Amino acid sequence: MYHALLEDPRFLAVLLGMDLELAAAAKAVGCDCGGRLHQSNFERKPRGGPEGLDRGHLIRLSLCCGREGCRKRMTPASVRFLGRRVYWGVVVLIGAAFDGGVTARRVRELGELIGYPIDRRTLRRWVSWWREGLPKSRIWKVMKGLFRRRVETGRLPVSLLEMMAGPDAATRVTGVLELLSGRRIDRAM
Repeated sequence: MYHALLEDPRFLAVLLGMDLELAAAAKAVGCDCGGRLHQSNFERKPRGGPEGLDRGHLIRLSLCCGREGCRKRMTPASVRFLGRRVYWGVVVLIGAAFDGGVTARRVRELGELIGYPIDRRTLRRWVSWWREGLPKSRIWKVMKGLFRRRVETGRLPVSLLEMMAGPDAATRVTGVLELLSGRRIDRAM
């Protein structure tokens, strides 16, 4: 059920809208030095999304201070991109969301689904990040205190998806991506 989201350009459009809101909120706050922030976006080449996305989906929203002498770059949080990873955040989430482990069949099926060959070691790194790296992160310490029940870190990201409130896969995936970006904490259950 989650895999259908990888082929749905409307879902990525929703995520783009959320990123635009995050960038607008960061721009409204301004720079630490008190200067105004201006758009300073850059293009990314994320892997794993549906074919035929317009250029706007490939832009990583970024800001730059307009005050002379500062010019500090500020890249707001994103629900589409997970840090410097080259795959869409939703691909990293869904690709690591299987309880049965990383099998050759699952690697092949995911590669076919996203239209890009993926290496088994890449999926293993993603699973490792979810189960070992994320629980050690600063954002996890904030998120963990908000959950009503304990999250099984050995089953991440599946256990996190299962905890999300929502009637469908898109809502639960969006909730997890929002948590990771720090955009919305009230979706945790």
